[in-house]
Amino acid sequence: MKKMFLLLIMISAATFSFANTPVSEKVLKIFREVYPNVENAKWYENENSYEVYFEKDDVKCRIRYDIGGKLLSTTRYYSENTLAPFLRVKVAQKFKGKKVFGITELTTEDQLFYEIILEDDKHWYHVHSDGLGQMTLAQKLNKSEK
Repeated sequence: MKKMFLLLIMISAATFSFANTPVSEKVLKIFREVYPNVENAKWYENENSYEVYFEKDDVKCRIRYDIGGKLLSTTRYYSENTLAPFLRVKVAQKFKGKKVFGITELTTEDQLFYEIILEDDKHWYHVHSDGLGQMTLAQKLNKSEK
């Protein structure tokens, strides 16, 4: 009897959690059309938007939609290997001897922006770039000594 009661509670909880998905069906449909094979997507509801987090092909992604399903922005986090070849060459030319630590790519309707974190033995470098490779050193930080 206890097992049956526990099973009933678990089924009810699972049904309740799926029934209360915070994302509208319209937004889920739009997302699934573009990313049909994404598993383990995590959805969050904000005051005027939805955000979904997932990982695909070693790239961490965050996508924001408005309540009606309009795409607001995408943010991707990845390594040097995923960076567009044009930008990889530009970084290598402008910041010789620096190693790429990580990249954040932000896309909106009117902007494509990269924050590229570089490092060497003594410093961290935060580089801002647009999609055309116009780069500026935003910040240079000292690494702490070990």
